[in-house]
Amino acid sequence: MKIAIFGAGVAGLSTAIELVERGHTVELYEKRKILGGKVSVWKDGDGDSIESGLHIVFGGYKQLQQYLDKVGAGDNYLWKEHALIYAEPDGKQSFFKKANLPSPWAEVIGGMQADFLTLWDKLSLIKGLYPALAGNEEYFRSQDHMTYSEWHRLRGASEHSLQKLWRAIALAMNFIEPNVISARPMITIFKYFGTEYAATKFAFFRKNPGDSMIEPMRQYIQSKGGKIFIDAKLNRFELNSDETIKCAVLQDGHKIEADAYVSALPVHNIKKIVPEEWLNNAYFRNLHEFVGSPVANCQLWFDRKITSTDNLMFSQGTTFATFADVSITCPDDFQQGMGTANGGSVMSLVLAPAHQLIDMPNEVITKLVIKDIHDRFPLSRDAKLLKSTIVKIPQSVYKAVPDVDKFRPDQISPVKNFFLAGDYTDQHYLASMEGAALSGQQAAEKLHARFCA
Repeated sequence: MKIAIFGAGVAGLSTAIELVERGHTVELYEKRKILGGKVSVWKDGDGDSIESGLHIVFGGYKQLQQYLDKVGAGDNYLWKEHALIYAEPDGKQSFFKKANLPSPWAEVIGGMQADFLTLWDKLSLIKGLYPALAGNEEYFRSQDHMTYSEWHRLRGASEHSLQKLWRAIALAMNFIEPNVISARPMITIFKYFGTEYAATKFAFFRKNPGDSMIEPMRQYIQSKGGKIFIDAKLNRFELNSDETIKCAVLQDGHKIEADAYVSALPVHNIKKIVPEEWLNNAYFRNLHEFVGSPVANCQLWFDRKITSTDNLMFSQGTTFATFADVSITCPDDFQQGMGTANGGSVMSLVLAPAHQLIDMPNEVITKLVIKDIHDRFPLSRDAKLLKSTIVKIPQSVYKAVPDVDKFRPDQISPVKNFFLAGDYTDQHYLASMEGAALSGQQAAEKLHARFCA
């Protein structure tokens, strides 16, 4: 079969990998000049890698790791120390380190040793989070009607642990606060990460996700005969009398005919091109239940090292939720002699919540970030800022707010030759690179089953 895929992020690339392996003729269309979607990276005029976000591989990202192995990129990322590291004022750090025991005892004992939680915090978490640890998918879905803050308090877990521990995790996961995010994704992730020892391990790409992951995926797809087109924005679909797709029309007027079509576009973009006729079906109307979370990524180049931490870090009460010194975590990029880097720190910081920042001038945002950097990293107070960049994404992953999970669509649509891929579609993981990879796998499998079984 000839299959046209629109959107070359992780979901679209994963779909293409699965389909070319099954012998289909695949054409992948991307509206921008670079691939990767929310994980895209590009070089600026100085030769610096500009990232759309700080992306890491979790131990629990099993499907993504399978794809990386398949495309020859299994050695392109490095595992870090198994710990949650919180940056505190004046250069102090606090830690949550798993004990060297099977899960969930690794988490329980590690939590009891965490120095930033009180004894009451720890006891209340053990008691309060037990339903999540023992729960199943049916239970997790049944909790989607409330926010995580409501669920946390209902279970008797402490307010201090909510703000100190779980707020940073909610912001890292979906870029929204615990009193906004649904309980469903939070307790789901606790289940995955609390019952499998290796699931919470962090790995950083040796270079950046563009060079270390997206480029090997592109090469693999093309080596199997797949074709990839850039500057190819989908404008609309033309339909047959039975409302199946007759052809896809690009922005430049070029028409694409295929046996099947896959949208791997972000949900806020696919909503714009759904034909009016399809909106008679609740499947397509439900796409309008999704709204993207705003987020921004800030990169700062300093003339000296301001930290020695070789890992992901979290922060509470700052403009940034998660961050890392990528000059340390990524040994093949952001190094001396590469672009602006002169051997000093290159901080990559995820700014969340970002709804108040999106419309601010970049100069103002940078000053706010620098103020927090000075508070958390005393060595930065005497360092010179060589360069700063900010990438704003007004709509990134969908907001996982209460009562939205039930609207996540199956990859098979009611239109016989149209399928959806994307981390917002219905798969057991969350909005993430792993969710995108799983959605691509499922879209390809269901497409193949529908037409080739």
